[in-house]
Amino acid sequence: MNMKKCSNPMNIDGIEEWMTQFFTDPFTTLLDEHTFRVDLFETSEEYIIEAELGEKIKKENIQITTCNEKIKILVCPDNNNQDKEQSINDELSRNIKFPFIVEEKVIKATLVNGILEIKICKDGQLNHKNIKITINS
Repeated sequence: MNMKKCSNPMNIDGIEEWMTQFFTDPFTTLLDEHTFRVDLFETSEEYIIEAELGEKIKKENIQITTCNEKIKILVCPDNNNQDKEQSINDELSRNIKFPFIVEEKVIKATLVNGILEIKICKDGQLNHKNIKITINS
């Protein structure tokens, strides 16, 4: 008999292993201290990334891009900010790698009270690649 292996792009075993690795990796904790803290959550409908950027960061200074299975969060310095003590001087970035291609997923981002929230829908795919993500208020 010729049995085909069932292809399930949302294999839960891979997701659990990936999340365990992310939270137990000591390098992740080090990045939290030197850049900004990132937390990952999973619901039945979506994956959620929360990045604690601080209340002084404006959405105009944040770039979110996707490339294959990675999401990159880049925070650029605000050269117009008069309060130099509260602003960042260097670019800060974090790359979050997923066990699936994210650039074709529906992704929404919001920035509220210094917390950037990125939601990646599990169901549904776009007909085009979602390279740059817009942050909604």
